[in-house]
Formats: sequence, structure tokens, C-alpha cells
Amino acid sequence: MPEKVGMMVARWLPVAVALLLTLVLSIARSGWWQGVLIVALGTAVAWLAPRAAEGRHAAREFRQVTTDLRRQQLAAEQRRREAEEARALAEAAQERAEAGRERAEADRAEADAAREAADERALIGPEMHDLVSNAIGVMVVLAEGGPAAVESRPQAAERAFDTIAGTGRRTLAELGGMLSVLRHDIDPGQRAVPGLADLPELVRIMRAAGMALTLVAPEDVRLGRREGLAVYRVVQEALTNALNHAPGQPVEVRLEVVDARLVATVSNPVPPRRGPEPPAGHGVRSMRERAESVRGELSAAEDEGRWQVRLAVPVEKPPKPASSGKNRRSDKGGKGTGRKR
Repeated sequence: MPEKVGMMVARWLPVAVALLLTLVLSIARSGWWQGVLIVALGTAVAWLAPRAAEGRHAAREFRQVTTDLRRQQLAAEQRRREAEEARALAEAAQERAEAGRERAEADRAEADAAREAADERALIGPEMHDLVSNAIGVMVVLAEGGPAAVESRPQAAERAFDTIAGTGRRTLAELGGMLSVLRHDIDPGQRAVPGLADLPELVRIMRAAGMALTLVAPEDVRLGRREGLAVYRVVQEALTNALNHAPGQPVEVRLEVVDARLVATVSNPVPPRRGPEPPAGHGVRSMRERAESVRGELSAAEDEGRWQVRLAVPVEKPPKPASSGKNRRSDKGGKGTGRKR
């Protein structure tokens, strides 16, 4: 309380002194009413002077506040523009990165396709060997027995010549597809190639050549294009070898799925060897290279008096659970194919 009183005295004392002096001077110089008017004017001036100073001070503070606010607003707008520019740069960088990834993926896909095409073209040489050796072997066997059967078994001779003609036409068609790939007339993936579905026809041709052949195969097995071709060619080469090196011996072709892999086994008894052992050919090496090209495994060896060629390749989809009668074994006389079609 004393502090407030002191502040009031300090504030109004000058005003009171000024008014008192003004009043005394006014009364001394002029009349009473003029003195009162002068005192009133002096009082108003003395009272308004501090207020005017306070107003000027408030105005300066207001201008300072508004100036600070404007400065802050300009700084905020500058930061917003910088943020928008940074975001635009980041989006542009992201678009460039996306475009770069897409180009890299396209280049990688193109390189994969080129590598796969090169791999398939590299396999055409061994495939020609498999195709031609099988076709010639079958046609030679049928042609040798054909003349003898013309008089005694005309129907069998007719079937033999039909098989020779069909084998030749099929071989020429497959050779034409291979040459088209080598000449780059067609993409390797466009070439029609045999697969699992063509095994029954191969079995029929080999039986027509006199082979006692049994085929056991599951149903609903899905292989990729190259895997199916590998299985077909390996079985074809193994049957051709059996026809040449074990004539008259019963041959079994068995296909089964083991741990998401299709295992194809071709086996036949090893006949007694007459004379020196024949030199090793390129058949086994060709089959092994074909197996490796599809991430498969191949073995070819004698086991307990039987020659076995075993190929394992990955399947696309595990087959449905086999029920009774799914695997059908043909009779040894060659009446069936192991699958009803």
C-alpha cells in the first residue's frame, strides 16, 4: 500500500505543482474566471500529456508486434515454399528411381530371356542327336523286319511301314522347328516340343519296333515346358540305347513323384556281352547335360544285373493323392501304356 501511494504522489505531484503555479499567476495577472479557464486547460494538458506518451509507446509496441508477426508470416511462407520445393525434388527423385528400377527389371528380364534362349539353342545339338538316333534306330529295325513279314504277316508289315513313315514325318517336323530356332526365324519358346503327354506315342512306336515295353506313370503331374522336354528326351534316349544294346530284353519305364520331384526310371536286364565292350558314346553325357539344364539329376549305371537310367526333375505342382487304379501297369506283351487315354 505505501508503495502505491508513493507511486501516485510521484506521478501527480508535478501536475499539482504546475496547476498551483498556473493558478497563482493567472489570478495575479487577470481576473478570476480567466484564471479558472487557464487552470482547466493546464489540468487537461497535464493529464493528457502522460496519456499521449503512453499512447505513442503503445503504438510503437503495436507496430513492433505487427512487424514481428509479418516477419514470422514471411518466414513461415518461405519455409513452406522450401518444403514444397524439397517435396517436389523428392518426388522427382522417387520417379527417377522408379524409372531406374523399371529399366533394371526390364534389362534383367531381357537378359534372362536371352540367357534362356541361348541355353535352349545350346541344347539343340544334343536334342538333334537324341531325335535322329531314335528315329533312325526305329526305322532301321522296322525296315529290316519289314520284308520278311510282307508275305507271312502282311498286316504287321503294313503297320511297320506306317510306323516308319510316321516316325520320319515327325522327325522332319521336329528338325524343322530346331532349324528355325537356329536361324532365329522363331523364338525358342515358340517351338513345339514333346513332353509327358507324348510318352504314350513314343511307347507305341518302340513297341512297334519289337520292344517289350511297360510304362507306369501317375496322372495329374504338371511339369514346365523345359522339364517335360527333358523327361521325354531322356526316356527316348534310354529306350533307343536299350533297343540297340539290349534287343529283345523287356524294358520298364516308371514315373513317380518323390518329394515334389518327378523321378523317371528306365531299366532293362543287361544281356550277356559278346565280344569286347563297345566304346562309350555321347548318350549319357547328353542326358546328364539336359538334366542339369532344368535343375535335375541323372544317373546311369548297372544295378543288380539291370541297366538303370534315373532322372529327377522338379514338378510345378504336386499331383493329387493317387487313388486305387491311378497307376496302371501295362502287360508285358505291350497291350497298354500305363495310362488310359
